[in-house]
Amino acid sequence: MNLKFESYKLRRELERSGTIFDFYRLAVNAFGEPDGDCEKIGTILGLYHEENDYIRLVASEAAQRRQTAGKLKKQPKLLCLYESIIECNLQVGDYTIINGKQYKVTGVVNIQEWNIIADISLEVVEDGNSIQL
Repeated sequence: MNLKFESYKLRRELERSGTIFDFYRLAVNAFGEPDGDCEKIGTILGLYHEENDYIRLVASEAAQRRQTAGKLKKQPKLLCLYESIIECNLQVGDYTIINGKQYKVTGVVNIQEWNIIADISLEVVEDGNSIQL
């Protein structure tokens, strides 16, 4: 596998269609407890995309139907270069703002374990005032 070429393909797509996302972390006091302030930890150039929950085909009698584990939910994600995650020391619990909504980092996947491409899993932080469709 030509890893330089794989990196080049993502860099080219990020330059063409990528968006800059600022990431923040809650500041902690001397005891490791959040003190309410936040600090900017860095920026990441990424591609926002959504992934559906697992969908399976269920066969019964003479028909097939699609079934999910519950309500079909979209999982928001950011595709980016792995090196940008290392540069800003991104951690689970950090957050970003996308279209006025706060998204918390729930995990990072190192695609193919190549240390080139990363997929950041996000979760919308609900404040109780907005309705998610």
